[in-house]
Amino acid sequence: MNSITLRSPAKINLCLSVLGKRADGYHEVGMLMQMVGLFDDITVTRGGSGIGIQCEGGEAPSGESNTAWKAAAELLKAAGRDEGVTIYIKKNIPVAAGLAGGSGNAAAVLMAMNRLLGTGFGRDDLADIGSKVGMDVPFFFFGPTAFARGRGECLTALPPGPSFWVLLVNPGFETSTAWVYNNLNLRLTKKVDCTKIAGLSVQNIAEGLHNDLESVTAAVHPVIGRIKEALLAQGSLGVLMSGSGPTVFGIFKTETTCQAAAHNLSGSGWRLYPTETLTESPFAEYL
Repeated sequence: MNSITLRSPAKINLCLSVLGKRADGYHEVGMLMQMVGLFDDITVTRGGSGIGIQCEGGEAPSGESNTAWKAAAELLKAAGRDEGVTIYIKKNIPVAAGLAGGSGNAAAVLMAMNRLLGTGFGRDDLADIGSKVGMDVPFFFFGPTAFARGRGECLTALPPGPSFWVLLVNPGFETSTAWVYNNLNLRLTKKVDCTKIAGLSVQNIAEGLHNDLESVTAAVHPVIGRIKEALLAQGSLGVLMSGSGPTVFGIFKTETTCQAAAHNLSGSGWRLYPTETLTESPFAEYL
């Protein structure tokens, strides 16, 4: 086998609570994270020399600044190997959108290379390697549903709840996670226990959505509030910004109501992605 293609999913945060500032400069968080059915396609091919990377679609960089390239370099370093791989990414997930598209790409590369090169790393090993690239990367080894703590790198896999439909709405610009955290006022965070809504009904999850970062992004980008109002007007059970934004999602009872909302908002100029939460990880066979 010289090539592997994986589907790399997006994630949403059903709950994101910032608990405090750590001695290492990072923030202590508690997050309930969920994979959703919006995918990038990642193909990793063994051969040649060095790490080559090409991206089609989206605004992701092709080169050493891409998280997938960094993941490949970290795996080769951890394995003590000097082999060539080529990475091809077909982007569908918006970049810097609060959906961890780049982190999922990095995880997919680690799993594909682990199989192609026979490096024999287990899930915890791969998650540890991934944490050197980004704090959302380890989630993709524990999803589709997981609780994250620490800086986001300490994961507990959870039994997936019932699948439900979400409409992802992206206003078409990027946000910086570092900027959002740097402008967060810890005195105003609510320090919600994100474990409380895990495994509940869709209605209860919708009622318990929480994100301490939302107020920071929404203060600079009022469109966040307008998107939330639009989704609620379409009958969404609950709305929330994912991660550091700017993507907002609304929870819907059925595919029909979700697709209808997407149709009704199609003239807004926003990027609309009706999709379903995942109850099984697309990476399962590689772990």
